[in-house]
Amino acid sequence: MATKKEILAYAKQHGFIYPKEKVILLFILLGGAVGGFVAILSMGLWLLLISILKNPSGIFDYLQYFIVSFLTIPLFMLYGILLGFIPALLTSIYLSIKEFIIIETKDYGFLFLIGSLSVLFSITILIIIADPNPFIFDFNDTILTILLAIIGGISAMICGKFFLPKLPNNF
Repeated sequence: MATKKEILAYAKQHGFIYPKEKVILLFILLGGAVGGFVAILSMGLWLLLISILKNPSGIFDYLQYFIVSFLTIPLFMLYGILLGFIPALLTSIYLSIKEFIIIETKDYGFLFLIGSLSVLFSITILIIIADPNPFIFDFNDTILTILLAIIGGISAMICGKFFLPKLPNNF
């Protein structure tokens, strides 16, 4: 099988133009919203699971709570857009510079890694700016940072699936 560079070079010879601006714009506008949606969905499922494990007889009350939590999806998506702007920007710029395309399933792992690293980089910069002594990290900060990085990686995979360019079938 040909490498990605060979496939991309062949596609460019036959008129394929990588849409860098489109990738950056879509990641910036919707990357954080996807991350906010993933965050509220995972939180709702986690709370539902904990509630069912504590009291399995009241499952309908918990399902009602889970359904009501879906009303907060637009709020979490808005927070995701605001808080995920910089990581989404970093991810989209890197992917556009590398002209990243998805050919194999292992490319999703690379997207997860890039999304997670951009979130970790952004959080580290925020901590250094906000805290005069950034080397004092407690366990809760570490867990929160890891969870946010996982959400950023999942968001990058979902956005990559929908927003990265696809090559025509004849390539």
